[in-house]
Amino acid sequence: MSRRGDLARIALIEAAEQLFAERGSRVCRSATSRGGGAAQPLGRAYHFVDRAGLVAAVYEHRMRLVDERRRDLIDAIERDVPEGDRLERLVEATIRPLVEVVDETDGWYARFLVRTRWDAFARQVLADLPALTSFRRAVELIAAELDGPLWARLDRIDQMATLFIGTIAGWEWRRHDRERAHETDALTADLTATCLAVLTARVCVPDRSSP
Repeated sequence: MSRRGDLARIALIEAAEQLFAERGSRVCRSATSRGGGAAQPLGRAYHFVDRAGLVAAVYEHRMRLVDERRRDLIDAIERDVPEGDRLERLVEATIRPLVEVVDETDGWYARFLVRTRWDAFARQVLADLPALTSFRRAVELIAAELDGPLWARLDRIDQMATLFIGTIAGWEWRRHDRERAHETDALTADLTATCLAVLTARVCVPDRSSP
């Protein structure tokens, strides 16, 4: 594809990022269906032949870079930090690359990610994408550092993901609105500490023995 074509494709992906962040996956239906108006070239010229292809393209547009940086951080932790002492570093490695990429781009990506967490169609599309490799590895390693039954550990990691993605999305909103917001290092440190508290809080198991 020509340089001009590359720029046009990126512009369309970033427009879809904002639309999805605002309206969810239903916007993808109009962007790739017949009669989609101005959005129709997205499907015709750039091979986003269905909603799944468009959602995947938006996700991977920025997540490839997040994945590369997170993978490098995790590799260093596995090489240099003994098992049992990795939790804080792993949590930071999960969060920092997303904060940095959101900081470096003037987009809607964190808000897009919030939508994907509550959009059943998007979650299905994203489940097996290669750009999630480092996140899946982080989940495995964090779970190995925690105590308790596996279901409880995975529940806490899911709570952590909801917390840091939602917080970064709010930070992204404030920056767009020119409100005062944390610097990237401060945000990363604060989110790391908060997520550690979530992960290590006592697990409350209901007493099923009572009538």
